[in-house]
Amino acid sequence: MLTLYDHPRSGNCYKVRLFLALIGKDYQRTFVDVLARKNQTAEFERVSAFQQIPALTDGDTAIWDSHAILLHLAHHYAPEWLAPLPRLGAMHAWISVSANEIANSLQPLRLTRVVSHAEAAHHLGVSDALLDVPGMQARTERVLDRMEKHLANTPWLAGGDAPTVADIACYGYAALAEEAGIGIAAYPAIAAWRERIRQLPGYVPPDA
Repeated sequence: MLTLYDHPRSGNCYKVRLFLALIGKDYQRTFVDVLARKNQTAEFERVSAFQQIPALTDGDTAIWDSHAILLHLAHHYAPEWLAPLPRLGAMHAWISVSANEIANSLQPLRLTRVVSHAEAAHHLGVSDALLDVPGMQARTERVLDRMEKHLANTPWLAGGDAPTVADIACYGYAALAEEAGIGIAAYPAIAAWRERIRQLPGYVPPDA
């Protein structure tokens, strides 16, 4: 049995919930109250080495980091979500965009909107005074501009005629752009890509 250690407001956790729904895998869901620091325990550290969510146990195997979990699930249960070799590098490159550019822009920008600035600063490991919201906004616009240009020429991030785990990796926070104060109408190619994902069989919304 798969067990997902999860928080309903986390975009990273949503990526995993969405992918599990898309591939039709049953799982148990365990709530981890990160705002109350319930992840900062020795018990949870045995599941997630850096005490991060999401984390997944698959039998005796524990996996943490949303992208590692997506790849584990695809390799073990849904290989059709892995790009074929000519596009495999592109798939991994866009997963890297999710883990870096999006994680340092749209993800923290949304956080400043859904929790207090003090809580956001604590979560991001900076002082409240050093919480650079304008910088996050500028970085978000840059990464969305790049995604917009790319998706204007291809339906899916890694190319081809079918989505890959790269699309799910980047969709997790792109789906929540409005919560970060981003008007997605300014990015029609991203809006169309989001709609294609929403039309996939098994799709679940972020609040599911």
